[in-house]
Amino acid sequence: MTDVLTRPTAPSAGRPHTLRRLGSTLLYDALLVPAGVQAMADAMLGEEETAARRWRRLGARGAQSMSNARTFGYGLLSAVLGLTNWFVMLLMVLALVRGPFWGLVEHGPVQPGTWGGPTRAGAWAAHGLIAVPCIVVFLFALRGIAAVHTLLVQGTNKWVLPATIVLAAGSLAFFWSWLQQL
Repeated sequence: MTDVLTRPTAPSAGRPHTLRRLGSTLLYDALLVPAGVQAMADAMLGEEETAARRWRRLGARGAQSMSNARTFGYGLLSAVLGLTNWFVMLLMVLALVRGPFWGLVEHGPVQPGTWGGPTRAGAWAAHGLIAVPCIVVFLFALRGIAAVHTLLVQGTNKWVLPATIVLAAGSLAFFWSWLQQL
């Protein structure tokens, strides 16, 4: 896989290139948890270069070898961001299933207070119209998290570490608040 940020874009490539890039970003996001856990294990075993190689193989081209403490910290941040990605992917699947395909999964009468009710067609349309922009936002969030993580392990900018810590803490707070409303 190639770097999610520095991949060259060809203007004439069109839709297949965009779908390929989206697929590689989703794969990168999905593999951050195991890569982060392995990086923490590498740090405890003193194998910092192995962690850097793994991140480069994952797609962060300029990932550099770093100290044990930094490798462990970046592994922890990678795992938290990876869990955030899994959560966002879950929300995206829920939005897809309960949005445009609402009528296929929701059977029975339309209850009072249902978005778009009182008719089934109105409820289906309302759920679809609300979910589609959410799905797009989730895709952009996944792309952004992959970009921030790539910048983190490359170690090129000083602002990336504090931004990643804030992103990880905000992600944990968002997940906690989501759990509280269940």
